[in-house]
Amino acid sequence: MQAAANDIGSQRQRAPGTGAEGETMKIRTVLAAAALGATVLGSAGTASLAQAQATPTRGGDATIILGVDAVRGLDPAFLFNLTPSGDANRMAAIYGVLFWSDAKTGKVNASLGKSLTPDKTGATWTLVLNPGVAFTDGTPLDAAAVKFNYERIQNKATASPLAGLIAGAQFKVVDPLTLAITLAAPNMQFDKVLSTSLTHIASPKAITERPTDYAHNPVGAGPFMVGTWVKGDYQKLVRNPNYLVKGEPHLDSVTFRAIRDPGQRINTVLTGAAHAAIPGSDLAFAKSAQRSGLAVSSAPAGGGPMVMFNLKVPPFNEARARKAVQLALDVQDFAAVIDPGSSAPLSLYGPTSPFYPAKPAPVAQNKEAAQKLFDELAAEGKAVNFKITLTASGLFRRMAEYVQSRLSQFRNVTVSIEVVDNATLDKRVFRDRNYQFSAQIVPVADPEPNLYKLLRTDGQTNYMGYSNPAVDAALEAARATTDTAARADAYARIEKAVWADAPVIPVRNQEAYTVHAQSLKGLVLHGDGSLLYDRLWLSR
Repeated sequence: MQAAANDIGSQRQRAPGTGAEGETMKIRTVLAAAALGATVLGSAGTASLAQAQATPTRGGDATIILGVDAVRGLDPAFLFNLTPSGDANRMAAIYGVLFWSDAKTGKVNASLGKSLTPDKTGATWTLVLNPGVAFTDGTPLDAAAVKFNYERIQNKATASPLAGLIAGAQFKVVDPLTLAITLAAPNMQFDKVLSTSLTHIASPKAITERPTDYAHNPVGAGPFMVGTWVKGDYQKLVRNPNYLVKGEPHLDSVTFRAIRDPGQRINTVLTGAAHAAIPGSDLAFAKSAQRSGLAVSSAPAGGGPMVMFNLKVPPFNEARARKAVQLALDVQDFAAVIDPGSSAPLSLYGPTSPFYPAKPAPVAQNKEAAQKLFDELAAEGKAVNFKITLTASGLFRRMAEYVQSRLSQFRNVTVSIEVVDNATLDKRVFRDRNYQFSAQIVPVADPEPNLYKLLRTDGQTNYMGYSNPAVDAALEAARATTDTAARADAYARIEKAVWADAPVIPVRNQEAYTVHAQSLKGLVLHGDGSLLYDRLWLSR
């Protein structure tokens, strides 16, 4: 079966001399062929039909408010936690994207890359780049540059947290614009891995010339490049005059500022001091922003905030302790308290996902069964006493306080809260795994790659130390096919195991969103909710 292209009617032009002598490049979404798997072509995606039909104006500076400063710099090899309120937006502006994943559906689309195609087994993928793409230092973004970036990630001396995503993969430059990627194991869903975690490509020349301080002097091929960077204050990015697509970016510049308090981020947009803000995780902020007359661009997805247990240390190395906490909590009440107006997920997958079960069966609260387990463990000298390690940010603080208050109603369980800053949380929980109980946010627009990274024994975000051979096998089975029914069967088995083993407890439905002034147009959310910066423009 041949892949079928669906032209959605919008066109973006390449700059003169950047392939096919400036020919128009149609926005296309390519459907997967059963025999060949998913083929990604074109440069697809618009936020809405109305935005696609609007005529962008050129010029202006857009100020975007994020939650944290880029304290670790902006080197693609080291940024494993690309949150929209953190570094994901900065990275997208500076580096652009080879391919991007729709934040709502998980569908993969092309940008600086032209196509990404698997062989019949998914063992080898062929990545083709658009001609004429160059880094802002004038060197080409070609197949050799992509190979350099990926092999640098693989190199043990680099110590990249992304290394596991392409462990054992081999890269061969077929011609200047074509790279063959042979994976250690077949994966018909590798396009989703690349589009979410391996999509930012850095200049090999810049890395080689400034190996010790490259992260604070990043060079990409995206729509913008660093103009002024005042540490701890702001970053002003200016238009890349040689960007691939003719007429883009529309803006002259983008300024990023960081404000820790999410409410203040929105207030900054309300006062006109900024054009957009990424408030973070609280959905209540989106509702209040809309009531205040601001616009909200959003992308509902599956997954979301979830509490997680460290299965490697007491008390949660004991499955009964995790089950007791799971049974003690009413997740619908949990969601309503920590984020008023929201609800808890009934499945790991979003309601619009093809993998959403016909009859969702999450674990229901059962206080009597929970107390029985708490008592049973205490009688064995294994009382459930633990510490919650989280930051002071609103949603996470409320999550910690909720768990502490609800479990205080039970005998033989004691909960304390340890509030740490982001850097400490990053090191203690996500790097050293030195914790008992914490939380993370895992969007699951498509189960690949985030669910794989979360639940696979050696998964990149498996901070719980969870290992279930049956789950590993099901994750691999889902990667081995593009057949939706076969994937659905595998993901149903995975969900059943997660409810039974309780390495995590999802507590609120996920929705990525950006709050913005009505004058900021062209918002397209990708990945976990960051923006595509070549599309943004300001109405007059």
